[in-house]
Amino acid sequence: MKKKKNRFWLFIFSLWPGAGHMYMGFMKMGLSLTLGFMLLIMIVSITGIGAFGVLPFTLYIYSFFHANNIGGLDDESFAAMEDVYLFGLDGIGNRQVKIDQKGKKAVAVVFIVIGLYMLWNVAFEVLRGFLGWENPVLKAVYYIMRDDVPRVVIAIAIIWFGTVLLRGKKGVTEVTDDNRNEQMKQITQKDDANPEEHI
Repeated sequence: MKKKKNRFWLFIFSLWPGAGHMYMGFMKMGLSLTLGFMLLIMIVSITGIGAFGVLPFTLYIYSFFHANNIGGLDDESFAAMEDVYLFGLDGIGNRQVKIDQKGKKAVAVVFIVIGLYMLWNVAFEVLRGFLGWENPVLKAVYYIMRDDVPRVVIAIAIIWFGTVLLRGKKGVTEVTDDNRNEQMKQITQKDDANPEEHI
């Protein structure tokens, strides 16, 4: 049976993502949060996309409050907490992780966009070395790529995601309506076949 830990040390350890969970004995949760935090920092560092900086910060805040909320549970609720890997990592050990075709396309698009942005950064550094930073055209292109293009890409991604949600909702509604109609049809056929039940 897991026992609650000292709240002061929990607060100290929770200042590092995942460490607070490990201190309480939730090793899988702690490992997931630590790896996730480090991975997001690595992505920001490698890609050079400043907008991604919000991701590790968000995970940091989540990890801090999640650990302290668990530490504030009553003894019964704390003992009932299960230690599981987060972010779908539980299925990796069981080889149950499956990505459908739409998911694969979405992941592929993300990788392509990140790769193109990284190539642009390299190409820009080469051009700046030849033309110099004082070139007005180069400077204008740089600010467009830095400020405007990411906003456009994010806006398109949000619109696409909203469209996918609408299509999914519509599909669920259509399936529900079809099932309801099929059930009504079966009930009607049953009533027609057994008219004496209504007498």
